[in-house]
Amino acid sequence: MSLQTKEFIDLPAPVGKHKLTGQMGAISLALTVLAFSAPLTTVSGYIPVAMMFGGVSAPLMFLMTTAIILLFAAGYISVIAMAKRPGDFYSFISFSLGKSVGLGAGLMASVSYFLILAGVASFFGVSAAELMKSIAGIQLPWYCYALICWAVVALFGYLHVELSAKVLSWVMLAEVIICLGFSGSVIGSGHIAIPAFSPFAASGLTADGVNAPFAILFAVSFFIGFEATSLFRDEVRSPEKTIPRATYGAIIFIGVIYTICAYALIAAYGPDVQTIAQNAPATMFSDALSKFISPRISLLVTLLVLTSSLASVLSVHNVLSRYLYNLGTDGALPRALRKVHPHHSSPFVASLSVSGLTLLVMLPFILTGVQPDVLYGQLSGVGTAGIIMLMTVVCIASLSWYFRYGRPSNLSVFKLFVAPLISGIFFVGLTVLVTKNFDLLVGGKPGERQWMLFCLLGAMFIGMALALYYKSRRPDVFARLGRSQY
Repeated sequence: MSLQTKEFIDLPAPVGKHKLTGQMGAISLALTVLAFSAPLTTVSGYIPVAMMFGGVSAPLMFLMTTAIILLFAAGYISVIAMAKRPGDFYSFISFSLGKSVGLGAGLMASVSYFLILAGVASFFGVSAAELMKSIAGIQLPWYCYALICWAVVALFGYLHVELSAKVLSWVMLAEVIICLGFSGSVIGSGHIAIPAFSPFAASGLTADGVNAPFAILFAVSFFIGFEATSLFRDEVRSPEKTIPRATYGAIIFIGVIYTICAYALIAAYGPDVQTIAQNAPATMFSDALSKFISPRISLLVTLLVLTSSLASVLSVHNVLSRYLYNLGTDGALPRALRKVHPHHSSPFVASLSVSGLTLLVMLPFILTGVQPDVLYGQLSGVGTAGIIMLMTVVCIASLSWYFRYGRPSNLSVFKLFVAPLISGIFFVGLTVLVTKNFDLLVGGKPGERQWMLFCLLGAMFIGMALALYYKSRRPDVFARLGRSQY
């Protein structure tokens, strides 16, 4: 089949009131999706978790993960460049594997991002409540702070995305300064507690007590968010240049800063870092910060961890709003979701819908006064598992497209075949690891909460069934699925 068939002709984007607009550049877009991973929150709270399994070799595992994610991005960006459609996993998989699988992926992605959103918003509320109690003696319920976070994010989501981008840029800048300042203080202190290059020795991957697959699983979860750059295709200038630059830039930035910070933590604690991570992961970063910089800065860092969480909620909110907007534009979900604000050029109905659904999920916990452990623990883990599985499907979709239609003259075999093949093998293995060890992400006894994973997969099958319904009963809607009319 020729690449010049109707399916692959570069159709002009629809013109009219249902179009998002914007002039974000590569840096603004990269920072918008980077906030998803909440760098300072990750460094202070989650890198120690990776060290529980990776020990001294954690920096090497971050570098390995960065390389794999870059390979994934090579195939992902190449097919996106041919599809020329917004929609992220939804449009990508529709373009490569067909509309039914694509709609299933779109619904599964929406559910996954929503679970992460509800989890991070609740985490913000709990963390803020604990902070205010410790510094001012104010004992307000967690949901008071969670609702403040919810209201702020709802407001920014309603307005133009470039305003969110500016706020996220400043928050990210503050986080980066703290992370690099901490790392520079430790590494430059001259009191490094390990041989300088030992964290990058391959022999560390098989050392006693090291479980490299589990450490890499957590490392991959820290990168989630970079894949959303293509969702903002209509809101950036020169998308053919901006999206690849922002995607690769975000991956490299995450990989470098987490590698440096992990190295700094190991330099601060020495060869016993794995034991310390297992015993006191929550205080590793703050204790090292007090020792190598100043105890006085700990309050500032705690506040920045909160702003980091809020920025992450805003980033996920914007991503999910655009998923609903794309699904509404195509008619897969109610068409009201496609409405664009006449002044702010934002998907305001989709954004308000996300805000409403988030509040609906938190409401039972608010009314009963129960701590939202299930929100920021279990459900966030389920959402992370969903994104990892979808990245596996993306690799399969890239290879399928290559075998079905061949290689265009402007793209290399490496980008369309080699990179998706290597990253695909990696993500298939990671998906098997997630399936067999689901309790690592959501807690509980082995197999106790496996039903959550089946519910997530159910969202994909519902989407596929819905697409088949549209194909038989609403062919006009089916024809538009996957942003085919774009």
